[in-house]
Formats: sequence, structure tokens, C-alpha cells
Amino acid sequence: MCKKSGNPNRVVLPTNVTPSHYTLTITPDLEKYTFLGFVEIDIKIHETTKTIQINTKELTIKFGRVEIGDKRHEAVSTTFDEARETTTFTFESELPKGDALLTIYYDGILNDKMAGFYRSSYKDAMDNTKVMGVTQFEATEARRAFPCWDEPAVKATFSIKLVVPVELEALSNMPVDMITQVEPEEKTIHFAKTPIMSTYLVAWAVGDFEYVESTTTKLKDPVVCRVYTLPGLKEQGRFACEITPKILEYFSEIFGTAYPLPKMDQIAVPDFDMGAMENWGLITYRTVALLFDEKTSDVRFKEQVASTVAHELAHQWFGNLVTMEWWDHLWLNEGFATWVGTLAVDHLFPEWDTWPTFVVDDVQRGIALDSLRSSHPIEVPVNDPHEIHQIFDAISYSKGASVIRMLSNWLTVDVFLAGIRRYLKKHEYKNATTDDLWSALSEESKIDVGEFMNNWTRVIGIPILEVSENDGVVSVEQHRYLSTNDCKTEEDETIWWIPLGVHPKPDSIADPNQTLKTRSLTFEVPQGPYLLNKDYSGVFRTNYPPSAIARIGKAIVEGSDLLGLSDRAGLVADISSLAKSGHTATSNFLDLVQYYKNEQTYVVWQLLSIRMGEITSIFADIERVHQGMQQFQCNLVDAMVQKLGWEFPEGEDYLTIRLRSTMLKTAGRAGHKATIAEARRRFAIFVSDPTQESILHPSIRQTAFEIVLTHGGEDEFRSILKYFKTAPKQDQQVLSLLALAFVQQPELIAEVHQLAISDAVRPQDIHYVLAGLSANPKARLLTWHFVRDNWSLLEERYKSSMGLLGACVKYPLVQCAGVELVKEVSEFFADKDTKNFQRALDQAIEGLNVNTAWVAREEQGLVEWLSAHQY
Repeated sequence: MCKKSGNPNRVVLPTNVTPSHYTLTITPDLEKYTFLGFVEIDIKIHETTKTIQINTKELTIKFGRVEIGDKRHEAVSTTFDEARETTTFTFESELPKGDALLTIYYDGILNDKMAGFYRSSYKDAMDNTKVMGVTQFEATEARRAFPCWDEPAVKATFSIKLVVPVELEALSNMPVDMITQVEPEEKTIHFAKTPIMSTYLVAWAVGDFEYVESTTTKLKDPVVCRVYTLPGLKEQGRFACEITPKILEYFSEIFGTAYPLPKMDQIAVPDFDMGAMENWGLITYRTVALLFDEKTSDVRFKEQVASTVAHELAHQWFGNLVTMEWWDHLWLNEGFATWVGTLAVDHLFPEWDTWPTFVVDDVQRGIALDSLRSSHPIEVPVNDPHEIHQIFDAISYSKGASVIRMLSNWLTVDVFLAGIRRYLKKHEYKNATTDDLWSALSEESKIDVGEFMNNWTRVIGIPILEVSENDGVVSVEQHRYLSTNDCKTEEDETIWWIPLGVHPKPDSIADPNQTLKTRSLTFEVPQGPYLLNKDYSGVFRTNYPPSAIARIGKAIVEGSDLLGLSDRAGLVADISSLAKSGHTATSNFLDLVQYYKNEQTYVVWQLLSIRMGEITSIFADIERVHQGMQQFQCNLVDAMVQKLGWEFPEGEDYLTIRLRSTMLKTAGRAGHKATIAEARRRFAIFVSDPTQESILHPSIRQTAFEIVLTHGGEDEFRSILKYFKTAPKQDQQVLSLLALAFVQQPELIAEVHQLAISDAVRPQDIHYVLAGLSANPKARLLTWHFVRDNWSLLEERYKSSMGLLGACVKYPLVQCAGVELVKEVSEFFADKDTKNFQRALDQAIEGLNVNTAWVAREEQGLVEWLSAHQY
């Protein structure tokens, strides 16, 4: 196995032979779950050799040969290295330098592991089980489908042929070139030759599909856009199909390069490990990430579909046209696509408050993970392909996107996009690194971008700004922020380049960009309230002194325009996080919350709900705190719940619908009596009279289910379980799974555990069940025990989906606390092979320690605060 010169530890194939074109024929058998493969690879031999090494996995090689001119060289031996996932062909005589053709016949498995070329099953209208075949090749699973150089930098072109039953459809990256008949029952579909691309972006699908179609209208060469579904579902693809041309046109404009393929297909797959996969010209999706029904779907799925579609379409340029050189630079794909996808959704739906939502969701996800020692830098060395899946996380996606937002706001979005255009043009159809991106942005902005961005991408962690006021002077000092609040001197050596964003801007800060490049600075205390990190565009925490918080709080109560939506949300995020880490008292956060009594926006209430709910949940075993926090929340939400009610007027705006859903969920979880009574009343009608389904609007159905399960028993459980099993749409099944986890009785919790690993729940959907159970104080410890006791089963089930196995470790523990539990988890995994989910395990244990310290530190103070305020 060869080592890459840039990183001597990187496990890659030898470079003595490289491919330029693959001609690939695949014949799947959807009944026997196998496929036949035949591939002809145009190769260049760079140095004489007797061996050719290539990536394969779970393929049976029948034979391989090399043709050079009119001479054939049959392989005299074929050896497979299971650990390295390679096949080596050895030839009797030296193969000379020059062009050659490598031909391989092989068999493969149409597996059920959601990796490689795999099968996905579903029920048709007559309740018969049917199977479709589809691919998922990122990061290193193309080798399961065909022998190849399965590395992002080893690009080639592809001509793909699929031999399929005449009644089925087949799709691939490119349009159909022609169809030929093999025999009366089979046809061969020949697809046009692809552009030069990486193996992980090759894709195809075979099955019984239908589609809806749209076409771009503003591009020089119109692009046909189709959303493919299983029979009977195509109308649910209408929303995605309508926004796709608009997003392609928007990206073609801001990137300065038109979408380079003639078609854009997107397909919903019943069994799918990820949210979606950006295969060039044929994007695959988990069903709930692509399909939406205006009448029956929870409205939150509409934003999910828009966001996911925009993210995947962004990859058609950033990832597909220009590809990361190696997996170290995964964030170039994912961080950028997350940021620019948000830009596109905001462009299409400015009324959705997309950027403030980004502050609440992505920025907080990235900071939360990066405040753990078990985090990793954005640019993380990846040596072995087995390590890759562990960095598909909130650092690569959310922190990466947040850092790009910070940089683009600082440079201005116009300058930043000009740099992106330069980057894309220079590296199109090739590979690039993070340094190549900084170089393009530096050329455009005339600023050395790499100088101040390298600490953000190559160093673990994020900063906290400690703010103090003394004698009319504000002092700001930066340190590394850890949620354990025990940063050692040697861990606190980084000086980040930080755009301070002080507002109103003090005269004493001469730098118009307000950039903190040293450990500290000072400025005069402003007359009234002031903010750091205006619009929350910087990726850091701010710890204000009580005197500053009091002035900011007064401005919030008075509705001052000093604080925009992102500022109000960001303040909640910072102070609640600093309370959890011990940088401030949790009672200070509760004091802050009271300033929000006039708040009317969904985005801020969503975060308030999450952060108050986190205290209530993690302190659940402290009965006095748990009950007091519930009363505090009930008092806080009562007026809003009464104002919003349970009805959804025709034509109501998106954010009001989301706000009502949030307020009712918050009230329900806090034990708000009127909300519980109304949920139970409506649920009784919902289950007894099928004609009254509208009594529970889809956007509050999950909340109502949660409430009746929390305050009910077996009857409610059976009704919701029946609804889950008969719900015709996958998004309704998802909300049912999330709600079922709120049962209170141990025997019903155990039944939910068994449901999670039964045939009734698709393997990909276990994380919905675990997410619900983790939020249920009565269920989460039992759920950890379930994972522990069924570890062998889960390990076998998810051996090809290590991200889901990591979720099985993290989810049950995320809101738990206790020294004994930390010990138990550590001891359980002490003798297990954890290398494929080590990051998830480390993060779970560190999170447990944070929660445990929080409860021990704050129990007395919270009891005192709640008593003083009569809760």
C-alpha cells in the first residue's frame, strides 16, 4: 500500500497506475439480491510493473486482464486484502509504460446495509413487498459496486450501462443515451459519458419509479429537473421540484458557472443512511428530506426539504465540480454547502428568518461540539478510510458553515463570492485544498485570509470573550472555551483572530473592522447598553458582567432596535451555555429569561424552550428543581399559549405556525394544565372519529401525542402505535416514533426499545426513537441499559453505518448525569473495539461529566432562586 507524499501516514493506492475512463456494465438481480459486473478501465501505466492494485470490497473477482495494443496479459494471481479493501492483480511479465485497458469480470452482493449498491424494500399499493436498487458510495463504498481507484483525487470519466427488467426504470448521473434489447425480458440502458469526476459521486438506481418534472428558464442551456419517487408518491415531490430550478439558477449566477450537466434528477429512497447524497446529476435522499405534502405534513418538514435540497445542489459545484483533494478537507464540501444552502433558502424564502434560525441551530451545534476536548479541528488529518465517517459531524458541517459565515460577513458577501468564483474557475474538474480556497479569497480581497483563518480551521476549539467593567473601562480578554470550565494553561495558547462586532462602535476602537488579534483590549464603557458580536456573526461565546446584562435586558424589555433577532437569540444561547459550563450561575440565566416576557418571535422562543427544557430535564432527579422549573416555564408561556391557541387559520404565515407548535410543546412538557387537558380532549376525538383528523393539525400532532403519552398509559400508547403502523407517509411515521418515546411506564418503554430494533422501524430510523427517549427522564437510563444489553445486536446491525452506531452510544446519555453512570459507561466499553466510533464515545462521556458537574454545582443555587421567586 502506497503512502501519499503530502501525508506519509495516509493509506492510499500505489500511483504507478491510474485510470482515465471506466466503461461499466451492471446487471442486478432484485430477487436473488446479487449483481453481475463487467468493467473496462482505460488506464495509464506510469512505470513498468507486474502488479496492479485496486480497491474492492465484498466483490468476487472472476478474472482480470490487461490489453496493450493487440496483446493480452491475463492475471496469473488475484489476491484480496480484506483489511486494506484492495485486490492485487499479478501478471507473468512486466507491463510496459503507456496506455492500456484493464478488464475485470466480477459478482457483487445487493446488500441491505445502505452502502455500496444496495437494496431498499417497500410495500406497494397491494401490500406486497417490493425492492429497488440504489447506490451510496460516499465515502469509500464505490468499491462495493465496482473495482476502482476509490479516492477523491483519482478522477475519471464514466460510461455506465444497466441491464434491467423491461418493466423497470433505471437512472444514473447522466441522461439516457440509448436503450438496447438484450432479450424479451431485459433491456440495456446506456447512459451518456460523465464529466471527469470522483468515484464517490457515481450513482445509479433501478426500480419502479414515477416522477414530476420542471425546467430551468434562466439558463442558456435549460436543465430538466425531475423528482423521482416510488409509485403513488410523486405529488409529494412537487415542492422540491418547484424550488430546484430556482436554486440551480441562483447558484449558476452567484458562482459564475452554469450547472454543467443537462439534467438534475433527485430520488427519494425508503432506506437511506444519511439525509441525502450529492451524486452528480442524481441526488439521493431519505424520504422525509425530499417529500412534503402541503395538507398532511408538519410544516417544519418544508424547511427541512428546502434546506436539504439547497445543500445538495450547492455540492454540484462545491464538491462535484471542484472536489476536495482528500478527506482532511471534507469541510470544504460540507461547511460551504451548509452556508451557501442557507443563503439560497434565505433568497427564496426571506420571510422564514433563515439566518437567525442558522444562529440558533448550526452555530450552536458547532460551538457545543467544539467546546469539548473530544472535538477535532475543522481540517482534521484522516489517514485511514475507516476514520472518515467519524468526521461527518457538527464540526465539518455546522462549525465549518459558521466560520464561513463569519468570514463572508467580515469580507462582505460580495467580495467573498467573488473569491468563490475565482476558486471554482481555477479548479473546475480538479481537486483543491483549504489553502487553495484561502488563496482565491486573498487574491480577491487583497487580504491574507489564511493568516487569520488557519486558527479557525486547524486548531481545535473556539474562544470565549470574558468581558468586565471597571472605572469606566470595558476589558475584553479571549481564552479557549471548554464546557468543563477547566482549561489548562497549555490548552489556552491560541490567539484567535476575532471580529468583535461591538455595537454601538466605541470611538476608542480605531480598527473599523474591530478585529481582536491579541489576548485583550479595552474601550470606554458606552452610555447605554452595548453588544459584542452584533448579529451573532462571530463564532465565540461572550461572557458579559451583570452590569452589562442588566442594561441589555432593559433594552430587550423595551423592544430596543439595538438587539435584532439574532442578537436576542444569541444572548440566550451564550448565557445558558455559560451557566451549564459554570462560567456564570444558572440563576443568572433565569434572571435573563425574565427580560424576554414580551418576546413574540418563533426563533427566540424555540431557543428559550430548548435551553429551559434542558435544565428541567437534566435536573429531573432533583424533584424540587424539576417541579420549580416546570412552574417557571408554565408562568412564562401561559399568555402566549392562550393567545395562539390550537387552531391554524387558513393562510397563516410560516413563522406563526412554527411559533404555535413551539409554545404548545413547551407548555406540554412543562405540565401546563390547560394545554394538557386540551391535548387529551382533541386526541380522544382524533382516535375515535376518523373524519375528525383535522382536530390535530399535522404541525402539532407530535406534541399532542407526547402530552397524552406523558400523562396517559396503555390505551394512548396502543392508539399511537397503531397510527405509526398505518400512517401512509414517512414524515408521519417519524413524528410518531419521536412521540412514542414519551411513555412513562417501564414495560411500555421496554416495548418501545424492542420496536426500535424490529422490522417495523427501518434501521436508519432508530435515531428518531433514541432522540425521543433521551428527552424522556423516565426512559433515558433504561435506554442506556437497552443499548448496553443489546450491544452485539446493534454492532452487527450497524457495522456498515458507523454513524448510526455512534448515535446509539450518544443519544441515550446526552441528558443524563451521575458519577456512577460515567463509570459504568467507561467500564462497559473498556474491552470493546471502539475505533470506528471512538469520537462519539468520547463525546458521550465528556458530555456526561459536564452534566454531572452542572447538577452538583447548581442544585442549591437553583433551589434558592426558585424559592425566592415562589416557584
